Amino acid sequence: MRVFVSPRRFVLLLTALLLFCSRPASVWAWGSEGHRVTGLVAGELLTAKTRIRLNQLVPGIDLGEFANRMDVYRDALAQEVPGSEKWHYDNPPICGNRTYASYCPHGDCASSRIPVSFKVLSDPRATQEARAQAAMLLVHIVGDIHQPLHASNDMDLGGNQKNVLPPDTDVPRNLHQVWDSDLTKLALRGIREADFAKQLVKRYRHKEIPGWQRGRVRQWVNESLAISRRVTYGLLPEYTCGVAWPMEKVVSLPQSYMDTAQELIPAQLAKAGARIAWLLNRALDGPADPASATRSRPVAEPVQTH
Repeated sequence: MRVFVSPRRFVLLLTALLLFCSRPASVWAWGSEGHRVTGLVAGELLTAKTRIRLNQLVPGIDLGEFANRMDVYRDALAQEVPGSEKWHYDNPPICGNRTYASYCPHGDCASSRIPVSFKVLSDPRATQEARAQAAMLLVHIVGDIHQPLHASNDMDLGGNQKNVLPPDTDVPRNLHQVWDSDLTKLALRGIREADFAKQLVKRYRHKEIPGWQRGRVRQWVNESLAISRRVTYGLLPEYTCGVAWPMEKVVSLPQSYMDTAQELIPAQLAKAGARIAWLLNRALDGPADPASATRSRPVAEPVQTH
């Protein structure tokens, strides 16, 4: 079916495409605000021993800023470790099924790298540099997989190739930008990130967080995949699973879509922060010999995609 584009919509779309082309080719997860919130939530849940040991590895560490470091140094890391740009996401399909090995070849995906980073961070025999890098990867990647578009694949570069028009805006955005940054900003409502993180911990600490701080990494990916299927794509106007979305197509997001999506963001950020803290505490305030903690480690497992 041919998609009609009005002259005004064409100008808006051209602006969006120019903005898109000026961005890095790789796909980014939570915007800087979202990652800072996940790090700040984690900071509220660390044990005293973990705080001390983490500061020994990374002197003067600010977990809010540290959570963004993998994005800040993405290009340098890609040169040092080819393939690391793929560690920010998993690609289980929205439509149909694929084996884990087919969408995470050679272990180059988020859910595969989290256990690897955890193992290095847990090992007192590893160098300080290696453990500090492992902490950086762990804190960032765990945050990444809680952004639904980093735990699903609709052959659209994580939503970067689907253009939408949020309410009360004149310039199209791609779907990834909406979930990366727009929804987080709406959830913050101008509140300081540190205060927002404290609010999240207070809201979820006693009931939800203990349940969130267990399980396996790919179970966490499954949770985000379910959100993608149910809301991110499931409620997207004019979306049909398996049907190509032309680059020139722009759809308006109803306020109901934004409201439903925005309601999910605080819990996703809190989950990410709680799980970051759980892994850091297990790695740095756990048994001295990492081999003795094997049964409690987050172990990768096949994602059920149907």
